[in-house]
Amino acid sequence: MSHGVPSSSLLVWMPWTDRAGRISWLKLAVFLATLAPLIWMAVKWNYDLYSAKPLTDAIRESGDWSLRILVASLAVTPLRFIFKWNRLILVRRMLGLAALAYALLHVALYCVDLHFAWLQIVTEIAMRLFLTVGFMATVLLVLLGITSNDFSIKRLGGAGWNRLHTWAYATALLSLLHYFMEVRLDAYEAVLLAGVFALLMIYRGLRKRHFAPSVWNLLWVSVACAAATAITEAIYYSIATNFPAQRVLLANLDFDYSIRPTWWVLAVGLSVTLAALVRDYFARSKAQG
Repeated sequence: MSHGVPSSSLLVWMPWTDRAGRISWLKLAVFLATLAPLIWMAVKWNYDLYSAKPLTDAIRESGDWSLRILVASLAVTPLRFIFKWNRLILVRRMLGLAALAYALLHVALYCVDLHFAWLQIVTEIAMRLFLTVGFMATVLLVLLGITSNDFSIKRLGGAGWNRLHTWAYATALLSLLHYFMEVRLDAYEAVLLAGVFALLMIYRGLRKRHFAPSVWNLLWVSVACAAATAITEAIYYSIATNFPAQRVLLANLDFDYSIRPTWWVLAVGLSVTLAALVRDYFARSKAQG
């Protein structure tokens, strides 16, 4: 007779299974996707594929992935609302914890880079504003991470837990601010992620105000956020480099070197709009058929 934990109980705790212990292909796919950057980082480290400062590169890359995954986690509820795909909720916790894991790796590598000189680490965090902002974001992410469990939901109550986890949006804002302050002259991805974040915020606003996720609503949101992204990029570079804002705006019309974040944000918004249109078409066909 075994006195250990039943294997079926252990399966429930696997990140790729549902509460019944069955494999969720959605959770498995998301789990592998969140693990892939870490594996690639390890490969680059092992085979000397980083630059002459590999630790600096790894610090930057782990922070980048934390923010990317955090923004992806914030997309779960809006996309669930737009596509009426309730199973998406299965991966929200996983994405949030993955963002926390990369943030902790980011901090750990930073401490390694400073040889665990704690006085210097504390001093730098206190004296350098972009590090202070990043530290605040990490603290909030840790708080959200340690309460991302069923026990905390029962302890705080559903309403209290939901109020606490709205701080995920403040965490993303602080993380974006940290990113903008750190990159300075190359804010391409920071602007892109800020534009996507704006999309998600407006989607959330539509849901809160009970607006239908109609094609027209999604379309104007896409255009508005793309325009806001262009303006944000122009203002940022104008402040950071004294480069004329008008020339930055006009750079969005030049595709010779790169596609600016504005167009990627528009593409994301239009993709969501098109996917919602296709979903509605098949839903109506099924109802009529």
